Amino acid sequence: MATTINEFLPFADKSNANLIPYAEWVDAAKRLTGFVSGIAKSSEMNRVFAQGAQAGYAIAKFIERTLSEDVYVADGERLADQFYRAIVQMSYRATPIGCILTFPVHVEIDGYVATNNGGNLSQTTYDQLYAVYGTKFNTSSTLANQFGIPDMAHRVFEAAATLEEIGCYIAAGLPNILSSGRGFDDQFDISQYGFHDLTGAMFISRTGPRKYDRDMYESHTSGSLSWTFDASRNSALYGASTTNQPAALQVYCLIRY
Repeated sequence: MATTINEFLPFADKSNANLIPYAEWVDAAKRLTGFVSGIAKSSEMNRVFAQGAQAGYAIAKFIERTLSEDVYVADGERLADQFYRAIVQMSYRATPIGCILTFPVHVEIDGYVATNNGGNLSQTTYDQLYAVYGTKFNTSSTLANQFGIPDMAHRVFEAAATLEEIGCYIAAGLPNILSSGRGFDDQFDISQYGFHDLTGAMFISRTGPRKYDRDMYESHTSGSLSWTFDASRNSALYGASTTNQPAALQVYCLIRY
């Protein structure tokens, strides 16, 4: 493998370099006003040159290591482009390929693809992401040269308990709601309707001018009594949605590819 060329080199970076000591330079008037007249000492000039050279070398080395490209002194525009691309590349490395970022607004970022409604991507175009996801999220609509990405629409993240659970979808669901109560007594005394000790979401209703509630009954009245189940009597959360819906903030999901 060819070695890259980096024309930016350190200057006066040896321990015995002819540099004005930092303790003197930090308080020197020339550092604040610049060289205006007279003769500048070589140790002072060397300190100025070394600062710029070392800073330039550090930036050039960052470009060389990040992009594996040659870095030249004479091409300022190329150097600026390399520096920008190196920063972008490093920012990508800080977020691993396949990681999902969420935003409370719609954004578009280079190197990321939206995954709110899932879909299929080209295995060739998104080869690095394909290497991470494989066929985990493929569906019946995924072609042979494609791979699926997660469908995040109306889903929340949940930590998996086992490796096998990672990346699996879970359908919405609610636990069962149980209620109980006691009806007529043993003698089936029709003079009393005996509905009492109702719990949970059970209550008594009547098709007449009067509504019956828990632990209430009345003798010798007309109308029809029935047991009714209404979970919203336990909590207003029931009936507020057609599925299991926790309080949420809807976001825009992007995958790093």
